[in-house]
Amino acid sequence: MDEIMDIPATESASPPQESVPNLKALREARRLSLPDIFETTRVGLIYLTAVENGEFNRLPPPVYARNFIRKYARTVGIDEEPIINRYEKYLESLKPTVKETEIRKPWPENGGRNRFLFASLAAVIIAGALVSALFLYDRAGKPVSPPPVVDSPSPAPVIPEPAPTAATPTSSAQATTAGSVTPSPGEATQPPAAAGERYRLVIEARERAWIRITEDRNPAYEALLKPGDKIERMASDYFQLDIGNAGGLNLTFQGKPLGSLGKPGQVIHMRLPEKVSDRKTP
Repeated sequence: MDEIMDIPATESASPPQESVPNLKALREARRLSLPDIFETTRVGLIYLTAVENGEFNRLPPPVYARNFIRKYARTVGIDEEPIINRYEKYLESLKPTVKETEIRKPWPENGGRNRFLFASLAAVIIAGALVSALFLYDRAGKPVSPPPVVDSPSPAPVIPEPAPTAATPTSSAQATTAGSVTPSPGEATQPPAAAGERYRLVIEARERAWIRITEDRNPAYEALLKPGDKIERMASDYFQLDIGNAGGLNLTFQGKPLGSLGKPGQVIHMRLPEKVSDRKTP
């Protein structure tokens, strides 16, 4: 008799997990900064930072996000597929899992079902016949009356107003009656409303830096400043700032310098008016 040997089952090897490279390290190894990639791709630094840190929730809709990822990877000189695959998995995780339960209502017995269908059809036919009969009877019993003749109104007579004599001075009320036009509210003759408090922000560039400014709820303003550039903005409620090179800008808010904003090349996000301790860095 042949001896039966137990051979242990080999465990199935788990599929290797896809490794995502350190994008920041690869970029710095090629001596590239985020403003350099912005100059080549014209993709905002906010989105470039989000791609580099894997913060896909800060990217625009997928049709734009995939294009931004490809531009970043091609500029740095790395393979774009691992980043795209990671982004696709992120999109899959956003889809809710819905389990649909099919609910079927039991029909009555065949005889009862047929009787119900025939009764419903007969009721519809009878109702249609009654409506048709009433409509035909109503049209046959009433004569068609001609449309009423409406006399067009005669125009009102125009009575000329006497012109004021030179001996009789006209008052302000008489001048209005004689044909002067009273200015309506909102014209230039009304005094302007008192303007509320306005915030003033002055930005001076010491180095090349990218900045994005959102004033109140208006569309964002984006610019790449060079050394010596200076811009001034006004807002009623607040400023929302996204700065690509915190060490290359000087900010003056309400006439007061804000001091150092960060290190050279550092990306920061801040809101004015705010305290310095409340600034957010990515």
